[in-house]
Amino acid sequence: MSQTEADISIERWDQELFELTPVSMRKHHPRWKQEYGNLYTRYIEDVLQMGSVDDSNLFAHLRAFTTDVTIAEVQAQTQETYPVLDKLEEELEGGWKHFVYHFPDKEIPAHTSLITGFSAPLVLTEHGVGISLEMYLGEDCLFYDYLQFPMYLRQRMNADHLAPSVLKAWLETEFAMEVESPSLLDVMIHEGKVLYCMDAMFPTGHDSVKIGYSAKQLEWAKQHTEQVWAHLIDQELLFSTDAAQIGKFTNDGPFTTDLVKESPARMGIYLGWQIVRAYMDRQPDIDLPKLMATNDHQHILNESKFKP
Repeated sequence: MSQTEADISIERWDQELFELTPVSMRKHHPRWKQEYGNLYTRYIEDVLQMGSVDDSNLFAHLRAFTTDVTIAEVQAQTQETYPVLDKLEEELEGGWKHFVYHFPDKEIPAHTSLITGFSAPLVLTEHGVGISLEMYLGEDCLFYDYLQFPMYLRQRMNADHLAPSVLKAWLETEFAMEVESPSLLDVMIHEGKVLYCMDAMFPTGHDSVKIGYSAKQLEWAKQHTEQVWAHLIDQELLFSTDAAQIGKFTNDGPFTTDLVKESPARMGIYLGWQIVRAYMDRQPDIDLPKLMATNDHQHILNESKFKP
């Protein structure tokens, strides 16, 4: 696949579905199953939880969803914010062109926009990605007030994070962790490799968007890298395989557990990203496929000569 073969067109199912009656939904049902495949099934059965995609009551359930007063308000706000998706398609196309350049044997998924009722920002299948547009209406969206979404999530729920969120989620499925009983170091380096790919997918993108930090959080991470690294070394945490201990430094949240509340969450992952960057700076002969295939994370740390 050449670098130019990344033309992205997002199917606006968020618009189509809300324009239909139960009769026309039934008419389009076979086409949806064929065109959207497993994404359609996942959307109906797992996201909206309407039972089997082949249930005869499906169209009544879908109509109840599309005519629900609150969902109708969400749909209206979504269409006002995203009447067209030209900008998003352009940003995705840029990211996917870099993706196919580095990973020519990999598939680019089909893209479909959805309304999920705030169930999930993205719906991933083997061949497609569904984008829940109402999860990217801007951090000041009143719906997010009603739903009491925390600010650490809301700061990422805007148009700037849409394309990076899609690419990062796809990278995480394409390159799942293959280490059994991973240590904190394994998780740090693995997630750092994904973020290093994001550097390649969005070479002019801000680091804060790639990792999902605010500008203030990113600055804190930069200024305190040395202290956090010293903490991990002093407490001998790098090779811990305790899930609770690993989660303290890799889970999402308002801050990194065990650190001060001014810290951003996932500081372990931020450090892993810097280790991978240092490693790749010293390895000009290693490309992205080789990096992602390397599961010897101790080797990556050693060869990085990482010294914050």
